[in-house]
Amino acid sequence: MGNVVSDVSDAGNPSRLPSSPWLYRAVATIILLIVVPALMTVGALDDAATAAVGEQAPRTIVADERLTVTDPDATEADRERAAAAVAASVAAIEGEREAIVQDVRGVFSLVGEVRQPGEAEPGTATEGAEPTAPAGPSRAEQIAVLEERYPDLPMSSVGGLVDLDDGALAVVRSETIELAQTYARQSVLQDEVESALDSLLALEFTVRSLPEGTGEGIVRPVLELFVRPTMQVDAEATRVAEQAARDAVPAVSQTWEPGEAIVTDGEEVTQLAALALQEAGLEGSSAWARFLRSFGAMALVLAITGVYLWRMQPRVWASSRKIVLLSLIIAGHAALVTGVSLFTEPGQVAWWYLVPVGALAMLVSLLIHPVVAIASMLPAVALVTLSAPLSNGVAVFTAGAVLLCVPLSMDLQSRADLRSATFRAGLGMPVIAALSVGVFGPRTELWEAIGAAALNGLLLALLVLGLLPFLENLFRLPTVTALLDLADRNHPLMRELETKAIGSYNHSVMVANLTERACREIGADPLMGSVAALYHDIGKIRRPHFFIENQYGIPNPHDELEPQVSAVIIMDHVIDGVRMATEYRLPPEVVAAIGSHHGTMVVSYFYNKAVEEAGHPDHVDEDAFRYRGSKPRSREAAVLLIADCSEAATRSMAMKQGTLSREAIESTVDSLVQARVDDGQFDESDLSFDELRRVRNSVVKALEGIYHPRIAYPGGSRGDAPPQRSRPGSPSQAPEPVPGAVTTSG
Repeated sequence: MGNVVSDVSDAGNPSRLPSSPWLYRAVATIILLIVVPALMTVGALDDAATAAVGEQAPRTIVADERLTVTDPDATEADRERAAAAVAASVAAIEGEREAIVQDVRGVFSLVGEVRQPGEAEPGTATEGAEPTAPAGPSRAEQIAVLEERYPDLPMSSVGGLVDLDDGALAVVRSETIELAQTYARQSVLQDEVESALDSLLALEFTVRSLPEGTGEGIVRPVLELFVRPTMQVDAEATRVAEQAARDAVPAVSQTWEPGEAIVTDGEEVTQLAALALQEAGLEGSSAWARFLRSFGAMALVLAITGVYLWRMQPRVWASSRKIVLLSLIIAGHAALVTGVSLFTEPGQVAWWYLVPVGALAMLVSLLIHPVVAIASMLPAVALVTLSAPLSNGVAVFTAGAVLLCVPLSMDLQSRADLRSATFRAGLGMPVIAALSVGVFGPRTELWEAIGAAALNGLLLALLVLGLLPFLENLFRLPTVTALLDLADRNHPLMRELETKAIGSYNHSVMVANLTERACREIGADPLMGSVAALYHDIGKIRRPHFFIENQYGIPNPHDELEPQVSAVIIMDHVIDGVRMATEYRLPPEVVAAIGSHHGTMVVSYFYNKAVEEAGHPDHVDEDAFRYRGSKPRSREAAVLLIADCSEAATRSMAMKQGTLSREAIESTVDSLVQARVDDGQFDESDLSFDELRRVRNSVVKALEGIYHPRIAYPGGSRGDAPPQRSRPGSPSQAPEPVPGAVTTSG
């Protein structure tokens, strides 16, 4: 029994698989990171690489649109030459001209000062005698002062200055200062100081009258001591001028018109031609490079999609089946992209509009979730861009096709609606293609692109209509079309239930109506609820006559059984139902609803009977009388639980009373709902109390329409038939005749 309980519990959680969910996520990761890049690499095997610069071109390649390519190396070389020809911008060094002249004046001022005699000592003059002039500093003293002030001035020049008489000194002083002024008026840079002074003195010494030997002995050393640059280079102005010179040089480029050969078979490939092929995406690529690019792109897609599903679609993220299916659909799309690339010449755009991206979007929307289908735009565009890197129009077409097809695949009510949706999507493909080519070009391929998009629409319909039933069954997904197929009462399980347990079949049909109506009231999935209700009692096929609704003209077999045995038989119909649903590959969501349509409630009639026989509740194990299923984990399953017990209880009451008042129905439903709330049966579902109230109202209103009082027909033909005697202990019986008590509904 323990294994059976585990089976039912697992069925209650559609996201659980027999193996670890992380194993399935690992499989999905391998598909996206290994299989998809490998498929994209196949296209590179047929794409021969273009010869390198200086080699012969292996084939003729023409431009598919006007193409202008610049040679960056040649352009940069020309611009560097222009910048080098620009003269440096210079600026005067502030205050430097005046400082040079003042420094030269300072030398001669000091010489004049050291020559002045000192003052006479007091008391040395005799009365009546003429005062004697004080003696000036000695030659050695004068030289010492000058050496101390100007240590870099040669000794010969210092001695020459001291030895000059006053007249000669005045001439030398005047000429030297004039030469310093002449030098200061020139624009002299750092590396021009020496040459500028030499040029000046070479000219001036020939025209100026200087005392003999003073030109080279005094004037030159003094000037050499103080001359320095009067100008400096302005780095910012020079940089601006060089940049202006660079900008004035035009780029070295070449232009190819559409249809013009970029390289010709057998001719040498030039640098510009190789650059043009690379820019146009016509140069070809190695298989390894294509694999690495595809791997990087899919790793990015995987990371973004994983975070998106984890945060925005947690139910899809929790479903290992859907994660693997999503990766397989993307891999299939990659195979189609590769197939188109094998038959499309490099640079040709039109046939890329044949890629049936709409099929990817519609399959993801129908099998997984419409929001996830919108997100599938990312891998779809990435895969196309990897194969046609410069086809902006194709990328826009891919995104537009996804945005068109996802809304068309929503709110379908039949397979006819699905066929209509694929037809409308097919009609939209040429329109999107025409707009994309009209905006992004090349317009020369407009009609070819429209024709490819028309074939795209046909391929879309074939893929969606052909693959959808196969994938639905393979992954047991509760899509609209799969549920519509299950809602067909010609399904083998429904036919078997009708044949072997007609009463349970009729009960299931009524519960399906109640569930569908209540689900629609709270915004849950009415089709899912209806299908789950139709199949919720298929476990009764195994032993139909142990349930009151299937007992016609036979004694109640529970009359001869112990309460514990009867309870096990009643509870086993949930376990048997889960097993049968799994064998017939019903979607796990439906299997979960079957396993939870009684929750973990107590089979009250047989429990009470066992207590009565034992004499005290402590002598009976209550857990032995609880259903081995699970609590509802979805709103649809919770609604089914309420509809099932409400229909069974009111039907049992109607068998005794004939008709029921609204008050009796309300009292019964309220009591049943409250008992299940108190027992925690809705704790694992996301059904709110407001939704619970609306479900209750919907069920009451529907049951009132079935069991409301009717007028008495003449002869008692309708409405006044004597109530049938209910059989105690049957799973469909309401407890002794208190309306609304907890029932062990069928």
